Amino acid sequence: MKLEKFMEMVSIKVQEIAGADASVHVQEVRKNNNVLLHGMTILRKGQNVSPTIYLDGFFDMLENGMDMEHIVRRILEAYVRGLPRNKVDMEFFRDFAKVRDRVVYRLVNREKNKDLLADIPHVDFLDLAICFYYSYEHPELGEGMILIHNNHMAMWKTCHRELMQLAEYNTPRLMPARLCSMDKALRGVLEEGALEELRELQQETGKYLYVLSNEKRCQGAAAILYPGILTEAARRLKGSFYILPSSIHEVILLQDDGKGSGDGLHEMIADINKSQLREEEVLSDYAYRYDATAGKVMEVL
Repeated sequence: MKLEKFMEMVSIKVQEIAGADASVHVQEVRKNNNVLLHGMTILRKGQNVSPTIYLDGFFDMLENGMDMEHIVRRILEAYVRGLPRNKVDMEFFRDFAKVRDRVVYRLVNREKNKDLLADIPHVDFLDLAICFYYSYEHPELGEGMILIHNNHMAMWKTCHRELMQLAEYNTPRLMPARLCSMDKALRGVLEEGALEELRELQQETGKYLYVLSNEKRCQGAAAILYPGILTEAARRLKGSFYILPSSIHEVILLQDDGKGSGDGLHEMIADINKSQLREEEVLSDYAYRYDATAGKVMEVL
C-alpha cells in the first residue's frame, strides 16, 4: 500500500469514529532541512487547538505488519493524550508585548532550508541561518516552539533586527548553555571502561573534546551564538579550536593543534550525518574554527 492510500483510509476510519461534529484534515508539514511529513488534525466543534499527529511513523507500522484497526486506535490515543483539557486562548499571540520576552533563536542549514527561509525572518551566519521562534510554556499545551513567519513580523510591526536583539537576550536566559568535557557529557551513555579509554586517548593525543549545547539538549547548537561562551571554551581548551556540528542539538569542540586537516574533518562530519542522524537533525557537513586571537568563528576551507 502506498502512503497516499494509507492516509486516505486512515482519514476515513478516524472520521467515522470521531463523528460528524469533528473535521479531520491531513496536510504536508515542512520540517527542518525540507523534510516533509504528513500531519493529521482532528478538530471538534468548539475547539480552537488540536495536536498534530504525524502519520509517517504509523505508515511504517503498517509496513511492519501492524493491522489497520490497531493503527487507528493508536492514532486516536495519541490525539486524546495531546488534547488540551480546556479551550486555549491564542489571541495573546497577536500582541507583541506579550511575546517579545520569549522570542528565541535556532540555527539551521541555509541551503537545505532555502524554501522555508523565503517565508521567515532570519539572519545569515556562515553557511547557516539564524531563525526565530516563540518559546511557550502553557498549562494546557506544555512546552513548545512556534516558528515566527514574515506575516507574524508584519502583524507585530517589527523587523528581523529587533527579533535578533530580543533573541540574543532571551535565548541564553531561557536556555542556558551547557559546556562540558566529552567524557562528562557521555556519562550514563557509555560504560565506565569506554569512558576511561576516551580519557586515555585524549591524554595520548593531547587533544581534548568538549560538548556545547543548552541545558535541555534541544536545539543546542545555537549556543555557539551566546555572548562569551566561545571565549570561555577557548580558555578551557587553551586556545583556538574546531567546531564540529554533530547535530542541530549540540556541537563538539576539538582543540586545534595546527596539524588538523579541514578535508578530514568535513569528511568525518558528513559520514556521521549520513549514517547516524535523521535528516531533520543535520546542521551542516562542514567544520568551523574559532580563532581565539581574533575572537571570531570562520569556515574551514
